Amino acid sequence: MKSTVKKSKEQLLQELADLREEVNNLRRELRRLKRAEKRLRESEETFRSLIESADDSIYLVDRHYRYLFINKKHLSRLGLSEADYKGRSYKDFHAPVEVREFVRKVDYVFRTGEPISYEYKSIRENKYFLQTFSPVKDSEGRIVAVGIISKDISDRKEMEEELRQLSLTDELTGLLNRRGFFTHVEQYLKMVKRQGIGVFMLYADLDNLKYINDKFGHKEGDYAIMQVARILKENYRESDIIARIGGDEFVVIPVGWVGNCIDIITSRLQKAIKNYNKEVHRGYKLSVSTGVAFYDPSRPCSIDELLAMADKKMYEDKSRKKRLSP
Repeated sequence: MKSTVKKSKEQLLQELADLREEVNNLRRELRRLKRAEKRLRESEETFRSLIESADDSIYLVDRHYRYLFINKKHLSRLGLSEADYKGRSYKDFHAPVEVREFVRKVDYVFRTGEPISYEYKSIRENKYFLQTFSPVKDSEGRIVAVGIISKDISDRKEMEEELRQLSLTDELTGLLNRRGFFTHVEQYLKMVKRQGIGVFMLYADLDNLKYINDKFGHKEGDYAIMQVARILKENYRESDIIARIGGDEFVVIPVGWVGNCIDIITSRLQKAIKNYNKEVHRGYKLSVSTGVAFYDPSRPCSIDELLAMADKKMYEDKSRKKRLSP
């Protein structure tokens, strides 16, 4: 009987020891969880600090396009405080055309679960941004929001435009080069063809450039080319298409001119050349041969064909000058 009682006490002592060990284990686990919670809180604070200090706009929206979070950068762009956006929708702060595109992108991410990026120009700020839309998922993998990062790329777009303009511009004269001419004229001819409007093309060729280069040097030849370019720019409108398409060849398309205005187009240039020669004396006179072609939208032709027609007229003018020269 004594043995049974003694054994029960041993069991109780063992159970007590086991219980103490379990309590110690729980305490250790609790301390571990507290440390983990502290690290998580610190990580969240670090992550939030990074988001808040980011130079990009970062925000979250739900599937109804309501803001869930907006970082400080984007708040400053919108001119809002944190209290102002709670429960507000994207459409409350943007133009309808921007809202339609934004809704389409958010819907795509919710529907497919795939991120998407695109460039757009902000109507309010007149700046370019690269927007990346990414799904935000819960622990079960369900998409609960869409995160948007909006990066200002205005400087890059401005540089791209400058490079594009350089590729379309003649370095010597500042006029459009041949590539720039074709780029602009292709778009213009599409428009006038739809509207049924005719277009005149003036083809101008600097006479005696070889003579100027041989007698006065290529620097003087470049100067003569630049003077023709300046006269063209001064005597035609800023909206007109003016280009240097070859060494001594220029083309002008007077935008919006209608009717039989060939004489007006050519006489304006010849009068300006005549006035230049009265005022400037460099051992030679500027002379330009011209030809005018007409683009008829009822019988459309290619740019090359239009150039060929104008070029033919120009050579007729050049030949006439040679026959009349002493």
